[in-house]
Amino acid sequence: MNRTVRRGCLRLWPAIAALALLFTGCASEPEAEEQTVNMQQMMKLEKPEGMTKLRIMSGDSDQQEQVSDFEEKYGVEIEWVPSGNGTINDILSALDSPNPPDLIEFDYSLIRDLIDYDVFEPLDLAPYDAKSVIGSYFPGLDMSYFRALDRQHIVFMPEILHAGVTYYRADLMKEYGYPDDPEALGNYMESPERWLAMAKRLKREGKRIMQRPTDLLQVLDLSNGYFNIDGSFTRDTSEFVSAVAIAKEANRLDLPLWSSIWDEEGQKAIRNGELIMFVNGEWGDSFLQSWAPDTYQLWRKTRLPLNQYGIITGWVSAIPKEARNKDLAWKFTQYQLQRKQGYLNTLDISKWYDKMNEVRRTPLDAAASAIWDRELSWRISTEISSDRIISIIESNIMSQLADRIDLLSPLNARR
Repeated sequence: MNRTVRRGCLRLWPAIAALALLFTGCASEPEAEEQTVNMQQMMKLEKPEGMTKLRIMSGDSDQQEQVSDFEEKYGVEIEWVPSGNGTINDILSALDSPNPPDLIEFDYSLIRDLIDYDVFEPLDLAPYDAKSVIGSYFPGLDMSYFRALDRQHIVFMPEILHAGVTYYRADLMKEYGYPDDPEALGNYMESPERWLAMAKRLKREGKRIMQRPTDLLQVLDLSNGYFNIDGSFTRDTSEFVSAVAIAKEANRLDLPLWSSIWDEEGQKAIRNGELIMFVNGEWGDSFLQSWAPDTYQLWRKTRLPLNQYGIITGWVSAIPKEARNKDLAWKFTQYQLQRKQGYLNTLDISKWYDKMNEVRRTPLDAAASAIWDRELSWRISTEISSDRIISIIESNIMSQLADRIDLLSPLNARR
């Protein structure tokens, strides 16, 4: 509310109060009580001149009507700064403005694009206490997910993290002789050989557990980065070689559905019982219910194949170094976690924090991912061996990004 409107409202309050008293005398007792309550609510909307404003940039519009108790407790007015489309450029523009936000909340996936900017407060140093807070709400989770590129300090605070999970038709798994219990199926799918054999057998029965040949490689994407701390390539491992071999075999035998759960054909395959397994975020129940309302109750969730545990989506926050109200911003991050604790405890990921790999993110991940995906898309249909494919892609990534890798000082330890 601007000053002119606010002062106008303040001048009207004596008249409003007098009218309220007049009508209270004529009204019945319940009506009088209701008018008094309404007046109290209206008066709460009036914020005093000069009240401290906590400026928060956030794309989470759902929460913006739910923080009045924080405002009342700390005597502060929260000003929500528009986040635009929530892109990296929107965030950088806000940071570069004359009056940057006190707190920025953004999508977990943007960490890799912000990790090399020296613009956020070190939240593991006093007066903050990020290690203790993260340890309390996300027990066992590796702190490396939220450190700056040089790994010296925690600069991002998790608010919500969601795991990637496997959705499956329990009735059909049981019908074809596979485990239908979530824990038993999770154990069964740890073996890439068993997983591939299952995909082959079910395909003969007209059932699919793959959308694309590279499904298992996308599972590994959730729990692995591209570069080690010394700048070397992370993906020249037996896990990735095995997953590439499965992608080649799946492509050769036409095992995938060749449609996604996000397109009409994929959703039709879920409804008619052809696609009976897929990976999605643990928030996917409502989507599944809309895609297949008649069979929704037959679906179950378990962990990812290949004994992997990974974050698929999330919401994090950071305090800019140029923020004017850092103390209040830190209090708000803790308030958010307290407010959401009940929800956090219901998530599947809450059982798996201590099982997650340390994942090193860098600003080069998007470029590396583009090369990785492009190369895999056609090389899996060649006669080249899976280990050779990994070697070729590694060489292409390291050569094409060599000049940019050299700009990242924390990675120069390899030289």
